[in-house]
Amino acid sequence: MAKMQTLTVENLADHHSDHGGSKRQSLVPKEGSEGPHTTNPSMRRMSRFEGRPSVQYSRRMSMVSRSSVTGSSFGIKNIGLFPVKLQNTYKLQPDHIEVFKPESVRIIIQEVLDECLNGEKYNPTQCRSLSQMLTDLIKSRVKDMGFQRYKYIVTVTIGQDSNQGVRVVSRCLWNKVTDNYAEASYDKNGLYAVAAVYACYFE
Repeated sequence: MAKMQTLTVENLADHHSDHGGSKRQSLVPKEGSEGPHTTNPSMRRMSRFEGRPSVQYSRRMSMVSRSSVTGSSFGIKNIGLFPVKLQNTYKLQPDHIEVFKPESVRIIIQEVLDECLNGEKYNPTQCRSLSQMLTDLIKSRVKDMGFQRYKYIVTVTIGQDSNQGVRVVSRCLWNKVTDNYAEASYDKNGLYAVAAVYACYFE
């Protein structure tokens, strides 16, 4: 049996001196040197299973604030793109200068009919598009007159004039104080047209 040695300071020093030259060589050479190098025993490689150091990114504060009520986004760059909502005026009738004027509107309707239908003859295939064009044009001209808070309904009836009797009748349920209508007609070259504009005040 081997004789056990007593652990003393001298034996421990001899043990370190015997294994002092068995340092592990480094695989990565230092700059400006050649050949393998030894690494510090206190240094160890990072295991592949160890977590990598996390990198924290700071977020820049956004200039856009989102609305939790409507779900839409609104920012500084969108200011001026949306109409401003005003408070209710509780106005139940127009001012005197803003009241719909049937006679002035009738003149506008007659001018449109004379300009667009002058020299035209009745053509059943074109009446539909022609009546739609006249309706849009008359509505645009009436809106340009500047009657505030009025809603318009425009109708145009086109037919062939064969010396027959024609009556165009309308009936409306409205406020006789604020609401009104205007109409005009055209009859030439075997073609007749009746246009009417109904104006309803929007309270």
